[in-house]
Amino acid sequence: MATVTSERVWTGRPLRETYGDFAWRRPTLLSREMILEAGSETLASLRWDKWYSFDAVAESADGRWRLHRRRLISVLSSCVVTEAATGAEVATFQRNWRSTGEVRFASGSQFHWGFEGFWRRTYFWADGSGTQLMTMRSVLGFGLHRYEMSVDPAARSLAELPVLVMLGGYVMAMLSRRRHSS
Repeated sequence: MATVTSERVWTGRPLRETYGDFAWRRPTLLSREMILEAGSETLASLRWDKWYSFDAVAESADGRWRLHRRRLISVLSSCVVTEAATGAEVATFQRNWRSTGEVRFASGSQFHWGFEGFWRRTYFWADGSGTQLMTMRSVLGFGLHRYEMSVDPAARSLAELPVLVMLGGYVMAMLSRRRHSS
């Protein structure tokens, strides 16, 4: 199943069919896009249409979504994920003041965004029982940020996995942007 966009035709594997470690990275220093790679295979992209915008488009073989913030001024703004074609709300991520939060899907599923560590934080998505499904950490190299990601094999059966991957990359990029602006 290929998703056609103005920039790419996604013919790669769906995210649930991939394995190993992944990395979100910017192709160039001034790029408004991040790509998700597993080795040399490009699996997905997050693209901001404008500089300093909070609105992004996420694309993979699994689908196409828009991610945007609901309240621009609030420190604790929420992020809404919608289907790009229909505008139907898929999920809402509500962050709290400690850089943790909850994502609630329209299907009723709920996951927790948290972190471990002090100096080298590792962020993660966890299910209701606290089992970490996906971990992410920031790695700085040659002036470019990269976010290394590892997905637990148990998470591959989740219907929400593609959106969790995209939302995880988006939240990491927003945390990095906030850290560099202060």
